[in-house]
Amino acid sequence: MRKLLKGLLACCLYMSPGLGIAQLPQIHILATGGTIASTESGMLTAEELISAVPELADVASISVENFSSIGSSRMTPELQLRLAQRVNELFAEEEIAGVVITHGTDSLEETAFFVDLLVADSRPVVFTAAQRSPRRVDTDGPRNLLNAALIVADDRSVDRGVMITLNDDIHTARFARKTHTTAVEAFQSVGSGKMGSLDEQHVYFTASKPPRINLKTTEVNSRVDLIRLVAGSDGTLVRAAVAAGARGIVLEVFGRGNVPPLVTEALREAVAAGVIVVFTSRTGDGRIVIYPEFSELGIVNGENLDGLKARMLLIAALGQSSSRDEIQDFFTSLSGY
Repeated sequence: MRKLLKGLLACCLYMSPGLGIAQLPQIHILATGGTIASTESGMLTAEELISAVPELADVASISVENFSSIGSSRMTPELQLRLAQRVNELFAEEEIAGVVITHGTDSLEETAFFVDLLVADSRPVVFTAAQRSPRRVDTDGPRNLLNAALIVADDRSVDRGVMITLNDDIHTARFARKTHTTAVEAFQSVGSGKMGSLDEQHVYFTASKPPRINLKTTEVNSRVDLIRLVAGSDGTLVRAAVAAGARGIVLEVFGRGNVPPLVTEALREAVAAGVIVVFTSRTGDGRIVIYPEFSELGIVNGENLDGLKARMLLIAALGQSSSRDEIQDFFTSLSGY
């Protein structure tokens, strides 16, 4: 009986404002699929996901929505835009504390970063996932989902941008990167310390808020290609991207900004064709320099963004502007300069 009463209080009242006791925060969970929901018989629904975590009833009043049911290797910029738009709709229409999004790990860093670019509301959006499916006895999904709700329910999560949590860690979408295929600690904040952590269901924030920008993108064109330079690169892939109709190219260059002569010639052709080209380093960390010959071409400095995030920013930016200078401003602002 005591357990039943506790559940009723948690789910419904905590109690009413008229009694002077604070009501539980309202959290909306958007499920998109991924390993966290993957079973032999198909994807779990949002309702089934939360049923596996009864402790959620002690944290918040939960509403759920099945946005999609896919492995995140099938995620597209068009779906990512729809997801960001849905989050904006929820914040405009609902009195909620924040949003939790369950997602596959394959493209999690891209989706979370894209949503961070398009959602301006100060309330928290927290992505979570799993490296081990519900079929495993040591699945990490329920714990990660509970942690995500704890973060959203915490008043200190306001105005920190989109966050990602797995393995009791809290990362910002700006710096999070998947660094291992299967490890539960696969997500790391490369180029920055993690935002915080959880311990015994307590949230600890240990880092300052990252730089953010907000874009008003209403449509996307996923024809933005990411190309990595390798020993022997001769510009063939750049020309192929242009021939395929690319609106933008993110080029992961050598070191701090080095490009072979044959690739440079292909870039001249790409820019002349109206393609926006962004340089980032293939090292994955550290800022680059746009040397004079590339500055004259109008190459955009991707600053310290890795290639995946630079591509998502370019996709979002091209949905708002075709101005090279304005797009450069987006990258510069996000770099913290």
